[in-house]
Amino acid sequence: GWFGFANASLESIFGYVLAPLAWIMGVDWSDANLAGSLIGQKLAINEFVAYLSFSPYLQTGGTLEVKTIAIISFALCGFANFGSIGVVVGAFSAISPKRAPEIAQLGLRALAAATLSNLMSATIAGFFIGLA
Repeated sequence: GWFGFANASLESIFGYVLAPLAWIMGVDWSDANLAGSLIGQKLAINEFVAYLSFSPYLQTGGTLEVKTIAIISFALCGFANFGSIGVVVGAFSAISPKRAPEIAQLGLRALAAATLSNLMSATIAGFFIGLA
């Protein structure tokens, strides 16, 4: 395992690091580790892998609340990940090679803005579902 822990994985590290963010978004603390792990997978890998990891929790009779399912679903629904930013930076750099360094600097800012926008949508959806 990583760092001397037998169960340490990239997913578990994402879960612990991003659990407070998931909790602030409205996910119950008991499910925040799972939500943080899925958000981390979406950011580092892509949304398809995160949805595949999320799908077993959507079975009937599952333990997740409707609000938590909605927040996670909205949080995973977007293209804000490193792979997508790489594609965009590569495409724009091919169009304008002279401005490639400037485009690369904007890539991380675009990733941050897209992630914040995506998570804000998830938070708002959770808020309205919580009212029902």
